[in-house]
Amino acid sequence: ELVGPELGGIRAMFTMMNNARLNVGLQGVQVAERATQRAVAYARERIQGYRDGQQVAIVEHPDVRRMLLRMKAQTQAARALVYYAFGQLDRARAGDAAADKRVELLTPLAKAHGTDLGNEVASLGVQVHGGMGYIEETGAAQHFRDARITPIYEGTNGIQAADLVGRKLLGDGGAALADLLDEMRADSSGAELLGLIDDCAAIMRHLLQADTDDRLASSYPFLTMLSVAVCGWLMERQYAVAAGPDAGPDTPFLAMKRAAASFYGDQIVPEARGLLRAALSNADILYEVNAEAFAA
Repeated sequence: ELVGPELGGIRAMFTMMNNARLNVGLQGVQVAERATQRAVAYARERIQGYRDGQQVAIVEHPDVRRMLLRMKAQTQAARALVYYAFGQLDRARAGDAAADKRVELLTPLAKAHGTDLGNEVASLGVQVHGGMGYIEETGAAQHFRDARITPIYEGTNGIQAADLVGRKLLGDGGAALADLLDEMRADSSGAELLGLIDDCAAIMRHLLQADTDDRLASSYPFLTMLSVAVCGWLMERQYAVAAGPDAGPDTPFLAMKRAAASFYGDQIVPEARGLLRAALSNADILYEVNAEAFAA
């Protein structure tokens, strides 16, 4: 006996699938958080090298600090993105039609970017450990293995990008995305972030006119740029709270919130803007050679 209307199985399945995709994005955040905790602990106890004539733990070296701060910033950004998507889901379940449209748009971002960042952060965790990252007792390599499946679970991240530029963008002619970009633009202050938001708007207009192959060829860089724009917007909001008059007594937690948000705006947002050319390119270069040439 059929459960639900005939030919309605795919639609019913995607109700479950979309929830699962958000949960996999959250799994990426969870792995990133634990990898960061472990890397910070190791960097604070591993004594190697000198600074100002004194032997120090590796956490005092600039490149290790860069990696740790990147891990912190990317983990906090991914968490903000996934939590924001879940918040919109709660509102949608309470009957908010605008939130329903927004969570549909955010789902491929939360799933794909959350798991991409889980992999990046876990990889950096191995790097912070150096050779010890390959020694099982540290646990660093286990986090990398745990993270690696997540871009595959519940629809690969390439499928998420295709969904973004297909169903999500074409389904309403870009209306939901335009609303999100307008809200972000009105609420943002960083010059690079505002530039990235404008870049995303330009790509959206380009993709709405592109043919299928060109749209799909641009889909992944666009997904990354849009995800970073949303994360940058949310990180600016976190900075405002952590630096605001209602934050209470300053604590290491608040100091790290401000540092991570500043790092994100100064370094990660500009990186994403570098994907603009790829996101506006076409599929021609992908098909310059035939399939047999890949075996050359």
